[in-house]
Amino acid sequence: MDSLEDYFPTKAVKRAEARMASVLRAESDRLRNLGKLDVQKVRESLPQILQFTADYHAAFMGYLDAVLPQHKNPIKCGPGCGNCCHHYPMSIEPFEHIAFYATLRNREDLFSILEACVLRQEKFSGFAEAALSAEAPSEDPEEDALHEFFARGYTCPFLRDDGCCGVYDVRPVTCRMYFSQTDPCYCTPEFLQTEKNKSFIVYLPDYIEEAIAEISEYYEDLDLPEALYAGVVQMNALDGEIFV
Repeated sequence: MDSLEDYFPTKAVKRAEARMASVLRAESDRLRNLGKLDVQKVRESLPQILQFTADYHAAFMGYLDAVLPQHKNPIKCGPGCGNCCHHYPMSIEPFEHIAFYATLRNREDLFSILEACVLRQEKFSGFAEAALSAEAPSEDPEEDALHEFFARGYTCPFLRDDGCCGVYDVRPVTCRMYFSQTDPCYCTPEFLQTEKNKSFIVYLPDYIEEAIAEISEYYEDLDLPEALYAGVVQMNALDGEIFV
């Protein structure tokens, strides 16, 4: 995977950053008046959380629209590829977990979704434990587990049979920030760390990332995990306390 340099601060990029900063500032101000969030406060402010998450995602998409044209080579990602949907999604913000589960909880296939998420959570935990208990312990067992999970081909349970995302409109930012400039056939485990694969992640500026982290700190008492599948399971356990 290619490392990503800073983007040139065009007017479009500056406007996109300002929009993101404005969305985050408004939510930070709201949370500052509430203090740390417990399940009761989350339940009482659920509409605001859902709206903020939608605004956050929209602002991120605006940032992508501003920065992606700076790449010389065209993005090869498209509907029906789905190769990156074999990764184990991490770095999910707590408010994203809440908004994501809110769209799932009334689905008829919720039980099947939960089963699939538990399976993937257990598989990943097993890979991480194996990396920790190896005769030559890994320096980064979580990274090794992420690679092992991808190599085993565990498809995201939200990926449809046609290779398209079944939750595309509400997917978390971690699923929005990954792109490839090479043919999808090179977005597979055997090519991922080779020169044939030209994939990259679009990161936000440090001050934006810091603002997101500050907002997420308000949710720390909920102890939500960073991983998507584990988050779906935990949100289901909180369903009766948050959603009424």
